[in-house]
Amino acid sequence: MTDLEELRARAAETLDIAEPWIRRVFEAVPRREFVPSTVWVVDGGVYRPLHRADDPDRWARMVYDPAQAMTTQVDDGAPATAGGDVPTSSISAPTAVVTMLAELDLRPGHRVLEIGAGTGYNAALLAERAGAGRVTTLDVDPEVADGARVALHRAGYGGVTVLEADGEQGWRGGAPYDRLVATASVTSIPWAWVEQVRPGGLILAPFRTAFCSHGLARLTVSDGCVEGRFVGAVTFMAVRGQRARPRIDGVFSTEAWEESRAGKSDVDVTVLADPHAEFAVGLRLADVAHWAQDGGHWWCSRDSWAYAADGAVHQWGPRDLAVETAEALAWWEGAGRPELFDFGLTVTADGHHRVWLGDPSAAWPLPAA
Repeated sequence: MTDLEELRARAAETLDIAEPWIRRVFEAVPRREFVPSTVWVVDGGVYRPLHRADDPDRWARMVYDPAQAMTTQVDDGAPATAGGDVPTSSISAPTAVVTMLAELDLRPGHRVLEIGAGTGYNAALLAERAGAGRVTTLDVDPEVADGARVALHRAGYGGVTVLEADGEQGWRGGAPYDRLVATASVTSIPWAWVEQVRPGGLILAPFRTAFCSHGLARLTVSDGCVEGRFVGAVTFMAVRGQRARPRIDGVFSTEAWEESRAGKSDVDVTVLADPHAEFAVGLRLADVAHWAQDGGHWWCSRDSWAYAADGAVHQWGPRDLAVETAEALAWWEGAGRPELFDFGLTVTADGHHRVWLGDPSAAWPLPAA
């Protein structure tokens, strides 16, 4: 049998955690107590159950793999008989967990609201630092919330408040909070979060666009707005109310292909392999989905699509999405190829989201994703 304690010690060393308190809470909270005996793994293009009893060594290695997130629910709890399609809840990879803890600047006694209870593991880490009675965690899924509650009680963190609730609405009953941390990504910051965090408090949230899935916003609340920089590149599942994104099946058809405009592609798609380029273009084209497939590249908005391969591009609809991408890349190059960390976000009470590069005064509206 695999020695779980040895795996946990090895993971702590591999992570090379700089903050002493983060290392302490990582070592104090037994991650294995928060991983269900059945998880989901990709097999043949679909998610299939992996039972701990069937392969305890594989299960254990996954639990303490520093880079491994583990899917704990698919298809909102109702997978098809042949297997699951979409992961809908998970326990985050230790690398992502410690990255976010480091950015949260959590202090003993802070009141914390967590959006997305998941398995309860992250709430236990927060409780080790702030105190169990100071942590409230929400999950929209009643089964997920119940599982987190049971795991937290079993591991000795029964003082954490676990609620079934829509995370986008926050939880006013415990406000004001010193820290709000989301473990599900958003395309826009709910203003309810801002209202429930004290002035000077922090909101830490994975932030995505339709174009790019990775980003981590660290925002400080002040009177009438919340503002801060992007501090990392993490990818999380979207909150349920913000899952919607442009779908190719909504605009593509055989007839549309036959009607499409054909031409030479001027976009260097290889540059998008740079995560900083992809992030920057995503900020400029937040309402456009993009993905690679079988050697080509697709773009899709709510009324247009484009496909580029072998130097040629086909486009349909009022927008020229490949051209827009080329222009956004040219802007990024002209700006000196800025990194993700050079960008910031400002959100005001009227719901306007404005991104900026270097200086908040040079902001532009973020397109609705």
